[in-house]
Amino acid sequence: MDHDLETLNQQFGIAGVLKFVCDRGDLVEAVIETDVFRGRVALQGAQVLDWTPKDGGRGEMPVIWTSKQAVFQTGRPVRGGIPVCWPWFGDHPENPQSHGFVRNRLWNLKKTAVEGGNVVLVFTISDTSETRLLWDHAFELTLTVTMGERLSLDLVTQNRDSKPFSLTQGLHTYLHVSDIDSVTIRGLEGYYYLDKLRGFTRDYQDDVIRFAGEFDRIYLGTSSEVLVEDPDVNRVIHVTKAGSHSTVVWNPWADKADAFVDMAREEYDQMVCVEATNAGDDIIMVQPGQSKHLATTIWVRSLY
Repeated sequence: MDHDLETLNQQFGIAGVLKFVCDRGDLVEAVIETDVFRGRVALQGAQVLDWTPKDGGRGEMPVIWTSKQAVFQTGRPVRGGIPVCWPWFGDHPENPQSHGFVRNRLWNLKKTAVEGGNVVLVFTISDTSETRLLWDHAFELTLTVTMGERLSLDLVTQNRDSKPFSLTQGLHTYLHVSDIDSVTIRGLEGYYYLDKLRGFTRDYQDDVIRFAGEFDRIYLGTSSEVLVEDPDVNRVIHVTKAGSHSTVVWNPWADKADAFVDMAREEYDQMVCVEATNAGDDIIMVQPGQSKHLATTIWVRSLY
């Protein structure tokens, strides 16, 4: 599709609601604003970069976090938002590009609409001769982003090949918090996890999650709702999911954040990732002609 701003605005813009801009780096973004929320989605990676419900009591604090030092450059990942990690999550044993290849590629915008008070954007991407060199399968992905009082993402993988393929994947959701030291995460008690910081050692979560240092875990067999409690701003972020039996929780802490060129050292305490994934042993097999969904929905309420 043509990513010319004028063409995009003519074909997919919604007067008074959605327009396309290129105002920070060279990535084209859909900028959305209604009486209920404001948001941004980059066409590269079909990556949600902002979702901020309009709640005067909280000063319109963003729910989705993006780094102040994020680089908006073609072919480079953007630090923050909700990157789509596919067809592998994390590191690959043979490919140096972590989290797959679709987050750094342009997706095709197929639809924008206002439906039931929500703004809906539908993106697709499929295999090319270039992707076949990285992962030799025919596929089509469809990502539907729905923004309103809630934020929902639904990623559909369709196997367009004559042979089955397996994959791991994730909706790598960066959530904005006021201070990581005050945050409590509920909903993962009673699950085993793999701790990346200890060589993927398996351990058991017997209490709520609180943070005192770098954190990188894959929680196994999970389907429950996760609550991110942020008492300093009287807010709870609800994260639900479908098509996933693993949940990743991650915070890089100060030293690792300082090592990232696209993140300021002090920003580690303003974010936490709670990710709907198929990771670790949660591997998805997709037969020819078959489709698989991975979805997450995020919403907020007052804590007290």
